[in-house]
Amino acid sequence: MRFQKKMVGALVVAVVGMVGMAPAWADPVNVSVGASTLGLGVQASIALIPGTLDLAVGINHLSKSRTGIYSSSNNSIPYSANLRLQTIPVLFDYFPFHGAFRLTGGAMINENQITAFSNGGSGGTYIIDGTSYPASQVGTFSGQVTYRRVAPYLGFGWGSKAAQDSGFSAGLDIGVLFTGSPNIQFSASNASPGSALASSVATAQANANAKASSYKLWPVIGFRLGYAF
Repeated sequence: MRFQKKMVGALVVAVVGMVGMAPAWADPVNVSVGASTLGLGVQASIALIPGTLDLAVGINHLSKSRTGIYSSSNNSIPYSANLRLQTIPVLFDYFPFHGAFRLTGGAMINENQITAFSNGGSGGTYIIDGTSYPASQVGTFSGQVTYRRVAPYLGFGWGSKAAQDSGFSAGLDIGVLFTGSPNIQFSASNASPGSALASSVATAQANANAKASSYKLWPVIGFRLGYAF
């Protein structure tokens, strides 16, 4: 939480700094808002080489909760989960033809994650790695999905974020965030080391990671509206 506050504070300073630098650079600073597969976002861009290269920094965020049942061939576990999308991009936009088309590359601090828990409810039963366990034996079953902290990004799009003239602008982004395989962790609060329950939880976790290992890319499609000062 402290790290996130520092990053948001740094972003605000960067945006204010960019806007303040605009007259000295004689080029507009574009501040935009948008929606994408990374969530809702705000971004600020400035032209490093007018018409050719922009620098963009921002933050994307979205939080959503849901309940359901985690089911696979050997598992049936009720859950309450929260999906948090949060990325902090530092990107460069290159305009090879000096028009609207651009290539984008850089990296994002990737804090996307899923957290889930279940206490089974009154008289509930878990099926973990093919074995049934009463809720009282399992306690609280928890799960978490995380990704590597820094993820490279490559993409393309149309529309200049740091527009050459002041006023409103629009943009489209299509790309890929290289998140690497997700890291899935399961735990049961009442699982003592070496117990059958602990073994079942460990096997379920290993199987989940094996199934998810091929999902190393996060597709990005987004639309953005901005204003250049």
